[in-house]
Amino acid sequence: MASPAESSRRREEDRTPSPSRSSSSRPSKCRTAAERLTDDLLVEVLSRVPAKSLCRFKCVSNHWLSVIDHPDHRKKLPQTLTGFFHGSSNLEDWILESPVLFTSVSPSPPMDTSFAFLPNHQQFDLLDSCYGLLLCRLYNVSAEVGKCHYVVCNPATEKWVLLPDSGQDSVNACLGFNPALSSHFHVFELVEEQDNYISGVAVYSSETGVWVYKENRWNKRVMLIELQPSFVFLNGYLHFQVDGHDFSRYLAVVDTDGETWMNFSVPGGLLNGFIQHSQGRLHYANFQRDEHGGVFRLVVYVLENYQSKEWTLKHSVETSYILGRTDYCIDGFDWIAIHPECNLIFFTIGQELKLMCYNMDRRQLKVICNLEGVTPPYLSYVPLYAELEALHI
Repeated sequence: MASPAESSRRREEDRTPSPSRSSSSRPSKCRTAAERLTDDLLVEVLSRVPAKSLCRFKCVSNHWLSVIDHPDHRKKLPQTLTGFFHGSSNLEDWILESPVLFTSVSPSPPMDTSFAFLPNHQQFDLLDSCYGLLLCRLYNVSAEVGKCHYVVCNPATEKWVLLPDSGQDSVNACLGFNPALSSHFHVFELVEEQDNYISGVAVYSSETGVWVYKENRWNKRVMLIELQPSFVFLNGYLHFQVDGHDFSRYLAVVDTDGETWMNFSVPGGLLNGFIQHSQGRLHYANFQRDEHGGVFRLVVYVLENYQSKEWTLKHSVETSYILGRTDYCIDGFDWIAIHPECNLIFFTIGQELKLMCYNMDRRQLKVICNLEGVTPPYLSYVPLYAELEALHI
């Protein structure tokens, strides 16, 4: 028979958890709040965090990693930039395969660029991308020469919809979509006059299924300034760079209803800059000579608000640090993207078209790969696994 002291010692040992006991086998009272969450509740919580934070949460535990990466949870969880669609200059790609290529910049499932789910998938151009949706120009080989239609598709779900004809003659079209605000998308057509000035904008709404045309209300004549213009859809507005009839550069802005029209100057009067949206704000990147006139710098500005039309300098670095020379006139340089969630800038450089990534926070430059044999436009891609009623065959 054990003594009272020995019995007390044994009871104390029974209450003391073993160091080797795993957290999953611990009684529920000993687990943390996060460990007591069911997978469904964990996914519900993680669906409300930014994509940048979600990537960090993969390091919490193996269980969290498996939950986040599970295919069944992708529809609810935010996704981040996985890479870029672009064209191919290889004639064999156009004849034997899809003329579309994809370059990955983060771990992601393999991307099928054949677009075999589209009709006449070997006869199309990629025009724009926005939050996981792609805008394509689909050519009908059985119809009259030059006849084409717009298609909006989701490569992740292989769902697509054919848009009706707008009745306008346009060579520039772009996509507006934000799943956080609406499950519907808009397509914008910039209608140009014979002298290339924009006469108006036609907007298609997937909610109404019709095009609406509105004449230019910018109170000035403007034209696109780039052969491959960059369009940014942010806060319900389409943004793009234009040249005014007074030879000044502006940002033109129009909303999805064609009711709000704005234009404002680019920061510092800079020419041929690059606009993107990142972390919920409009960014403008360009090269600028310093006040002493001897050094060029890569500068990034952020638009604070639409009322004041004020730009704030976010980042500045000498071109010699990232390009290896004091100017920016270098073969193969082209803007690619600014990361939608992080302070990263992607661009190409050199005859071999090296894809570079510059980290503004760490001031570090990284070579990703060579892009020889590719052609613009370069379209950023963030997968969207949710099903949209607006997309149907």
